Amino acid sequence: MKSTFLALSVFFLFVCVFPSQQFGQNRSTQDAPDVTRAGVLISGKVVLDDGTPLPHSAVVQTMCKGQKRIAAHTDSRGRFSFTIGELNSVSEAMGGGFEDASVSAKGGMSVGDTPNVAHNLREWRGCGVLAELEGFTSEVAELMARTGDEGGDIGFVTLHRLAPVHGLTLSPTSAAAPGPAKMALEKAYEQEKNNKWNAAKKSLQKAVQIYPNYAVAWFELGRVQFLQKDREGAIHSFTQSVAIDPKFPSPYLGLMQIASQGQQWKALADVTAKVISLDSAASPEVWFFNGVGNYNLNQLDQAEKSAREGLKLDGGHHFPKLEYLLGIVLEEQKDYSGANEHMQAYLHLISDPREVEGAQKELAEIARLSTTAAPPKPNPKN
Repeated sequence: MKSTFLALSVFFLFVCVFPSQQFGQNRSTQDAPDVTRAGVLISGKVVLDDGTPLPHSAVVQTMCKGQKRIAAHTDSRGRFSFTIGELNSVSEAMGGGFEDASVSAKGGMSVGDTPNVAHNLREWRGCGVLAELEGFTSEVAELMARTGDEGGDIGFVTLHRLAPVHGLTLSPTSAAAPGPAKMALEKAYEQEKNNKWNAAKKSLQKAVQIYPNYAVAWFELGRVQFLQKDREGAIHSFTQSVAIDPKFPSPYLGLMQIASQGQQWKALADVTAKVISLDSAASPEVWFFNGVGNYNLNQLDQAEKSAREGLKLDGGHHFPKLEYLLGIVLEEQKDYSGANEHMQAYLHLISDPREVEGAQKELAEIARLSTTAAPPKPNPKN
């Protein structure tokens, strides 16, 4: 079973749940959306729960079936907009050259795989919008509940400050940054929104040149470098950010993406463990990747724990791959009843034909193994 899961892990990492790689495009709110061409316009505002203004621009992400994609950055007042279902790809916006499926999806939030925009739009009904800002955790705004089929204003996406007991707060380096460095970072955000990636990289390089201890700017530079497939540059920038502020979680997530892409299981397990040590309420995807890393290191007990912790946090079932992961782990542990339970749960949460076929094959394998195995010992964890 191990070799089968290794192949499926690659599928997860590059096709299904590889997060925060795909930058969407902000569109003008002046024209009514044309569903047949440009998709549906979504707008809203990111706010802090205590009413204070955002310290700087926040990243707005869409999440559907466990896939997280960057759709926009907020302006200085927290406002954002993006389109769902548009056909322009990130690859085209950046001049082509991106053949990897993990970075060549359509702009905005096109969750379907077909060129039929209307079909893609039907798939976003179970999806949500959240924001990313260091030191905060985001509520998920359910798109269907907020907008219906026509799109529009989803209202507020609320951020909550993480508990200081975990030592995870806003990076103090942001407050200490001089004005010109802050202006360079804000300029980079605007350039990213307009798909001017090379210009954004130059602005970020200027920000860290002015203020070398700017952890947020180093992280953002790493993210742009990663999107442009400059792996070594991204590692350097993320590592610089971590060295400057070890309690700032975002660069660890960047390193998590790089480790998962390279199937560096030890590095993946270690970097996700660091994020979890900073905040035990880390996102379900962090627990998932920690579980994947540990599974492939044959540390099954830790992999099981990670999958279960992730499921506890995923009350809205936004990350169904956790069910798959736990099912595979329990199958490896010969707990076929538990494996069947969680694989069935996964099957009920997905609709992609390829994923459904994979789950059905796995259920058939679990059934085959259970008929030939000795009666399992009771598992008190189920």
